[in-house]
Amino acid sequence: MRLSLLVVAGAMLIAVPANAADWKLMPFPDQGFGIESPVPLVKGTGMYQGAVAGRVPTVTYSGELNKITYKVTVIDVSKRPAEAVNLYEEMEALLELQGKVIGNDSMGIEPGKERQYGRELVIQAKDGSLRRIGLMYQKGKIYQAEATIMPGGDKESFDPERFADSIIFDLDPKRREDRCADPNNFKAGN
Repeated sequence: MRLSLLVVAGAMLIAVPANAADWKLMPFPDQGFGIESPVPLVKGTGMYQGAVAGRVPTVTYSGELNKITYKVTVIDVSKRPAEAVNLYEEMEALLELQGKVIGNDSMGIEPGKERQYGRELVIQAKDGSLRRIGLMYQKGKIYQAEATIMPGGDKESFDPERFADSIIFDLDPKRREDRCADPNNFKAGN
């Protein structure tokens, strides 16, 4: 009996992928968002450059696991409210120039009246990597949630989509749970 239990336990261990990651919601209240990630995201800085935007400092959060890089870039455009839509559109257009666009679709997060819409792009980059990018605008900031499968990585992985789609702006877990439990928040017109 013990031998058969060991065989079953061993088979179960083999069935679980060795690279299965433990995804966690990581809140970043200083930048007004949270995101699910399989790896800790390290805070950094960068610079966004565009013809309309000019040079704008960014805050970044990044990590890597199994030949997939995870990164959120936050661009504060709150001092340029009249240009926000144009800056957002410029960012999307510049991303599309970085390779072959495989997908460009709307994305939505948060249920009910607080639903936020943005764009999700899938780009086969010139270096052979596959990038999935979620772009959202919220309260004066443009958020770019990107997961990139590096050359030699698993191009069939669902992880980039999960990462890019998991960004949230309501960091109160009880409030999110209540909204998600309310069926009225999932009806048309809400």
